[in-house]
Amino acid sequence: MNPESGRRKTGWKAWSAADDAQLVEYWKTLPLGDVAQRMGRSTSSVYNRVQKLGLKRTEEYKAITGCGRIKKGSEPWNKGKKGWQAGGRAKETQFKLGDRPSNTWRPIGAERTGKGGVLYRKVADTGDKKVDWRAVHVLIWEEGNGPLPPGHIVVFGDKNPDNLSPDNLLAITRAENMRRNSIDRYPPEYRSTALTLGWFRRKLNKLETAHEQPI
Repeated sequence: MNPESGRRKTGWKAWSAADDAQLVEYWKTLPLGDVAQRMGRSTSSVYNRVQKLGLKRTEEYKAITGCGRIKKGSEPWNKGKKGWQAGGRAKETQFKLGDRPSNTWRPIGAERTGKGGVLYRKVADTGDKKVDWRAVHVLIWEEGNGPLPPGHIVVFGDKNPDNLSPDNLLAITRAENMRRNSIDRYPPEYRSTALTLGWFRRKLNKLETAHEQPI
């Protein structure tokens, strides 16, 4: 598999009316990863179908994943059990069952939109944001291609962060990404002329030499 192709070698499974109905129900309360697992499909397949059907997240989903609330009907593991209790006024200040140390906490599987409209998913709960949250488009690329090679990043071919189709996800080097972003700052007619003259390419080579750092 060419890491720069961004293409997956997986079969295609048609969506039936029953599948769509089940997807509508799951999408009301479950994050993308859980829906994909329950339906036996890839996250990209589910996401693309959600986009095609025009499904939106419900207030119930936002309440569950956005605020870290326990689903209605769920019971804590220690319901009915009595444990050690501190004396004095400790009970007034201790955390109540279900409380979290911060109102910014999110459960694993929760999703949020970051800078530039990029979708992120919580995959761990270590307290380190760089470890706990990963870009969904990178997860989708790795699902079909394996771990992202060192020195590479995953970009959107059409520069639309809402398009999570595997065919739109490309693994490129940081140098290639810098070249891609630098030349796109100029109008199409100017880019063509600059590349023809060669000065822009020489300028990019200097920038790559000065700024690119190996990982």
